[in-house]
Parts: sequence; structure tokens; C-alpha cells
Amino acid sequence: MYMNSRMMRSQVIRIAMSTKEPPLNKRTVAKKLDWSYPTTLKKLKNPSKLSVDDAEKLCDLLDLDIVKFIKPF
Repeated sequence: MYMNSRMMRSQVIRIAMSTKEPPLNKRTVAKKLDWSYPTTLKKLKNPSKLSVDDAEKLCDLLDLDIVKFIKPF
């Protein structure tokens, strides 16, 4: 199966959320980033459309390298 960069970023986010201690769910991400839950769902569904500021906040929360996250796969 071919995975585009959006799908790969979504998968990286899901894995990073699950490996946090304790694991993060979408509601927790929304609360920690001060995003509404519906907005969080949209942003996590299509992370390629995140603003740089939002991507940076998400990467900080999930301990991801922002450069590797933004760089096309």
C-alpha cells in the first residue's frame, strides 16, 4: 500500500501519542494545546495543513523533531 506524506504524518502522530507515558488521547491533546476537540480532530486528520506554529506546538507536546516532521517523506 502506498502511503502519502499526510498519511505518514498521521501515523507518526498516532504512534507518538501512544508511546507517551501515559499515552495521550485526542481529547488530552486538545486540552494541552488549547484547541477545541473538533479542531483537534481536523488537525490530526490532516497534519500536512497545520500552520508552522501549530506543528511546533504539537511536536513539542509529542517530543517530535519539527524539522523531520515538516520535511516531506
